[in-house]
Amino acid sequence: MKRLFPLALLLLWSSVASATPLIKTVAMVNNDAVTSYQLEKKLASAMAADTGRNQLSKDEHQTLRLKVLNDMIEDLLVEQRIRELGLSVSDQDLNSAIEDVQRQNKLTRKQLKTALQAQGMSFSNYQQNLRKEILRYKLIAREVRSKVEVTNAQVRAYFKEHKDEYKSQPTLRLGRISFPLAKDADPEAKKRLMQQAQITRQLLLGGKPFDEVLKSLGGEAEGGDMGTMVEKELNPHLHKMVNGLLIGQVSEPMETLGSIHILQVLDRTPAIAELDEDLSKKIEKILAEKNNEKRFAEWKKELRKDAVIDIRI
Repeated sequence: MKRLFPLALLLLWSSVASATPLIKTVAMVNNDAVTSYQLEKKLASAMAADTGRNQLSKDEHQTLRLKVLNDMIEDLLVEQRIRELGLSVSDQDLNSAIEDVQRQNKLTRKQLKTALQAQGMSFSNYQQNLRKEILRYKLIAREVRSKVEVTNAQVRAYFKEHKDEYKSQPTLRLGRISFPLAKDADPEAKKRLMQQAQITRQLLLGGKPFDEVLKSLGGEAEGGDMGTMVEKELNPHLHKMVNGLLIGQVSEPMETLGSIHILQVLDRTPAIAELDEDLSKKIEKILAEKNNEKRFAEWKKELRKDAVIDIRI
């Protein structure tokens, strides 16, 4: 005898079944499956991250869907290799990484959790993502970084190509002699001080040492060695006075800030780029990272080539 189901129950079952999307396998990667649910979830995240993708055509949407799937396949291959090698992240490793993040951003654990919540991420999800990053780093260190070398010739070639980026800032050392002007100085008084400044300038141009010239002026003037400074950081008025002057040359007298000033260039250091030990290490690190990225991309292609992949969309 056939068992009869109440009509209401049948309708309810039909409604639930139609509301629940059918989950199917969209790809097999060795012995692991990628489901349609996983794919659509990743696809939604990709589209949410780029608002411009919300207006995709049907073909563009399918292209993006395939790209997301291929990225998922690559990630799964990496996860499989991590399992194969038995790599893991201890709680101590994870906590040390989180403490590094807190230290770099000057955050307490409570502040970090608050910041994550503001971005819509729970602390447990953050730990999970960080654990994956650490595993990936360990994998790269084992499979890629140990096989990447940076030669001295590569370092020198990179330095030569980017030499301008490593030039030091040009500096100069200035001597200043200033003749203070009284607040109520009349044009005649200003003229006399300007003449005195011109005479002083000629003494300096004639080769008389700066310190001797300043000392000979007694209380008429004040000033001294201003020390070495980066030229582009000079006060605009001072920069205008010494712009283009060579070592030993003296500026024309200028009235500004209640005094008449003359400046002598005591020394200049041009912008230079020198490949010292510290810079070599810095460039070596840059090249190693670039080589790591290139080698990792090649390694993933090799991993995919050796895998059994069945895409079903």
